[in-house]
Amino acid sequence: MKKFSQETNGYNREEVKDFIREVIQETEVMTEKYKEQEEQIQELKSELKHYKELEENLKDVMVQEESEKIIMTAKKEASEIINDALQKAEVVESQRKRLEKNMVIFKKKLKLIIEQQRTIIEKIDELEIEE
Repeated sequence: MKKFSQETNGYNREEVKDFIREVIQETEVMTEKYKEQEEQIQELKSELKHYKELEENLKDVMVQEESEKIIMTAKKEASEIINDALQKAEVVESQRKRLEKNMVIFKKKLKLIIEQQRTIIEKIDELEIEE
């Protein structure tokens, strides 16, 4: 948790503003990364669908012994591609979940900081009223 230096009326406002800017920037970066990963997942799903369609087309087009060899080779390659795509999709999904968790944590931290600042402002207002 970030520590702020104290001034007469609470935390150093510039440090708090800088920290909030930093959190916002990190959140924007994480959001952009999340969007990119979502796009990557969609691309991998599309690629997977394409290869499955290719496999089906090969089954329909090929004949006899030569076609069986081609189909076997295509199945092996498709299986490797599918496995690779699934592994990539799992990694991307894992990263997406981690980013979502981090986003929740950042939001909670930011809410806490804002609440602390609000409390400080209320105390300052109370002190000003008492004077």
